[in-house]
This record gives sequence, C-alpha cells and structure tokens, in this order.
Amino acid sequence: MNIEPIPDAMIGQVATLFQRSFADDPGMRYICQYEQKGYEKRLSAWFLALLQMQVVNQQPILGICEAGDYVACATLTLPQTKLKTMSLIKWVVTVLFQVGFIGLWRTMGHVGRISRYQPKTRHYRLEFIAVHPNYQGKGYGRMLLDKIHQMSETDAHSQGVWLETTNPVNVGLYEHVGYVVENRFMMADEVEAVIMFRK
Repeated sequence: MNIEPIPDAMIGQVATLFQRSFADDPGMRYICQYEQKGYEKRLSAWFLALLQMQVVNQQPILGICEAGDYVACATLTLPQTKLKTMSLIKWVVTVLFQVGFIGLWRTMGHVGRISRYQPKTRHYRLEFIAVHPNYQGKGYGRMLLDKIHQMSETDAHSQGVWLETTNPVNVGLYEHVGYVVENRFMMADEVEAVIMFRK
C-alpha cells in the first residue's frame, strides 16, 4: 500500500473523508455547531476550505488509496511556512459564507490560543490525519504517521512533529508512537485541547 501526494482534483473527496472521520470529534463539533441543523455540510465545507488553502500554499496532503478511493489522509504544514495573504483571505471568506460567522469566530479564536503553544524551533505541524471509519484498524493511520515522522527526521530544518487533538482517545495512540503531552487547555465547555510533540 503506497502513500502518495493527493492530486488537487481529489480534494473534494478528501474533504468528505475528513468530514466522516471527524464527525464525532469534540473540537469539530464545537466549531461547526453540531447541535444546529446542517452540521455535516458545514463540517465538510470547513475541511474543504482548509485543504484548498493547503493546496495554494503547496503544503503536503498525503493519502492512501484503495480500490480507487482515498481511505486515509493526512495534511501537514512544513517548517517555517508562511501562508500567502490571499489564501488566508479566501479561507476567511469561504468559511464565513459556507460555515457561518460562529464557525469562523470559533476557529480564529482556537487558532489564536494554540499558536502560543507551538515550539520555537522549526517543526512539522500535523494538521489533521483521518482514516475512513470502514477502514480503521488496518494500520493505515500508523503508516501515515511513520511517513510523517520519516519526513521530519530526514529534514535538517525540522526538530520534530507538533500536533493538537481534542479527542481524548487519540492521546494514548499518539503517546504510543513517541509523542509527549506538553500542554492542555479548555477549548470550550467540556472540550479539552491537548498539545503534543514528538522530537
């Protein structure tokens, strides 16, 4: 099973994969207002906006394909990346009109809070990793993580991989592959963000 960069034309399919994989994630439920009608549509639009920004800024989006469909994906931000201003403006406009003001406000607030916890040294940032619910338990997530760790370890400009998760189940999984909890803070009522780093 190969890990490959995902073609731009498949970004819509990947957004759907992320939407299915993160439908029960506490952080995404908070940002995209799970309690309101249209949650899944907002969640898919949120991920599509993120992926489009990653494409414009030439950041890695990796995937594992099975039977013609992507069943596992990860998106990264490389060390010292500076996002293009126009890509940020387009992201804001897209999220505002397709996810709504509350979704945009909650996202911006969360980004502002987690930015203070990022390492001062150069690092890879694991934005999101997802495995389709029907393909979980086959080791695809571990394959993607191993690839990301290899990329960081062979990059002279990287001191490790940084991530944050709002799903308590993920903390132990990341610890198992070498991540250490560095900080925790409350994203919202009963939603805790956990900051982790793997040197």
